[in-house]
Amino acid sequence: MRNVMLCLGFALMLSSCADTAATAATDPADGMQALKAADAALQKAVVDKNLEGIVTFYTEDAVLLPTANPIVVGRPAIREEWQHILSIPNFQNKSSLTQIDVATGKDMAYSTGTYLATMLGEDGKPVTEPGKWLSVWKKQADGSWRIVVDTYNTDIPPPDHK
Repeated sequence: MRNVMLCLGFALMLSSCADTAATAATDPADGMQALKAADAALQKAVVDKNLEGIVTFYTEDAVLLPTANPIVVGRPAIREEWQHILSIPNFQNKSSLTQIDVATGKDMAYSTGTYLATMLGEDGKPVTEPGKWLSVWKKQADGSWRIVVDTYNTDIPPPDHK
């Protein structure tokens, strides 16, 4: 069941590669457009199982808060987490962005959305897992947006912890 729990919101996430992390202008509407583009690129990377592309959307010191698992800190550890998720048999993920809000200072933002992950469970049977995510983005010195905090959780009951 760890496999199921690990892939859950990672659909979030949220795509092609680090070089595509969106750049925002000074207008908040431009910031939202840049974040929508970054989110779409991240989602594409997840669908394409492009590990390096996914990882580039996180800052070096980003924090990932996965469901029913310890905190994951830093890009190398986040890379390992995503590598595990992408290796789950028959893993597929479909995400839908539901909201973006850019802070007044235009250097921080958050995005929320839902996902539907499918995979083979530990028993070898197909599993469908609906869930949601929240990502906190920070505008970088080069104008790109990167995730600094990312969390997700499932809409179905987690496995028993005996």
